[in-house]
Amino acid sequence: ELREYEQARAHYQQALDIYVEYGDRYEQAGTYHQLGRVAQELREYEQARAHFQQALDIFVEYGDRYEQAGTYHQLGYVAQALREYEQARAHFQQALDIFVEYGDRYSQASTYHQLGSVAQELREYEQARAHYQQALDIKVEYGDRYSQADTYHNLGAVAQALREYEQARAHFQQALDIKVEYGDRYSQASTYHQLGRVAQELREYEQARAHFQQALDIFVEYDDRYRQASTYCGLGVVAEELEDYEQARYHFQKSLSIFVEFKDDYSAEFALRGFARLYQTTEDDSLLTEVAQSLNATVEEVTQLFNQLNSDNAA
Repeated sequence: ELREYEQARAHYQQALDIYVEYGDRYEQAGTYHQLGRVAQELREYEQARAHFQQALDIFVEYGDRYEQAGTYHQLGYVAQALREYEQARAHFQQALDIFVEYGDRYSQASTYHQLGSVAQELREYEQARAHYQQALDIKVEYGDRYSQADTYHNLGAVAQALREYEQARAHFQQALDIKVEYGDRYSQASTYHQLGRVAQELREYEQARAHFQQALDIFVEYDDRYRQASTYCGLGVVAEELEDYEQARYHFQKSLSIFVEFKDDYSAEFALRGFARLYQTTEDDSLLTEVAQSLNATVEEVTQLFNQLNSDNAA
């Protein structure tokens, strides 16, 4: 896949060189936009932003207002990926204003969805829900059933954040039904994971375990090792609640090893908190040794870390 993106970049660059050579400035804009999309897919966000800005400058120069909308939308994506949420919101709003101005109702749906996503990141949950609902209404109006799945999923996440668990479950189930209907097996995993989280919150632990296992099976099937880590952590918490401490330990270890492998210190803390709780409950010193080996740390350092995490949990 990486090779395909690099190949696409080479082709777009060749096209750009020709447009520059022949002084066809307007045609350069679309090519800069595509170069931005490639850089975005490769997570080269600063490069992507530079290309989108070059495209936008040309569209503005030629007074092509409608084409600016798509580029503002992509600039919003890039800013969001860089956690520049207010900048992202401004760009998405610029895109939306143009789509409204030109009566392009269908294109408004994806921009409302992204405005919802930004609001969700900022914990503005009622605002997020309103935007997602606007996106969903348009998708329903245009019969775009497949893309409704992502919006139902995100409405579920908002309801979950607001502790409206039955509502969250209903939305996740709607998302899952559509994904199953369209045979999109890979994306079912994230929804099964969230259904597991909801069941966990409702203390329906066997149901939670079943959903997490369904998510894990798909991530394993598609060899998505990184995404397996969060699901292993969820399975660990469920086993812990069911007082199956050996099973909990196994799942937390799987989760921790993957997060360490991917150098994701922030997410690794969730697995470490699980280990800290297990140590507090079981007082099994072999846990200290196991975690010390994973972190390439001393037993003393891990003991200190567990004490700190457990005092945080108690606070």
